[in-house]
Amino acid sequence: MTTLTAPQPAATPTPASLTAGTLTIPLPSGPEAPAHARRAALGFLHWSWPALTQDRCDDFLLIVSELVTNAVRHAPGPNTLTLTTTAEALDIAVTDGSRTEPAPRTPDLSDGTGGMGLHIAEDLGARIFIEPLSAGKCVHAAFCRG
Repeated sequence: MTTLTAPQPAATPTPASLTAGTLTIPLPSGPEAPAHARRAALGFLHWSWPALTQDRCDDFLLIVSELVTNAVRHAPGPNTLTLTTTAEALDIAVTDGSRTEPAPRTPDLSDGTGGMGLHIAEDLGARIFIEPLSAGKCVHAAFCRG
């Protein structure tokens, strides 16, 4: 029996995947998606924003992980991560195949069912907004450099 596995996207940015401060990668649909997204984001942030402090980089990676986890857990794929840096800002964007907007909810601290992702992003200074798409939505966490 032969098993075929679809190729996985590169875990770190390659010159072909980087254009003008933007990285876009397709994400796997399973539980490995957040780790995959963090690896790609780490490489991108080091490339696009070399003066970023380690603490702030860790904040951004946590938000990437939370947004990707939400997309994989609550919406059908395909999912995509897009990171964009400019002189003034960083945008973390995750697309999914659901048109239902995420709603912040009271975090569940007892049974681990979540509810903290959007709160974490906002507490770390993100401006969260939802962009409707024809086949789903894109959840953005936007930050001003400063």
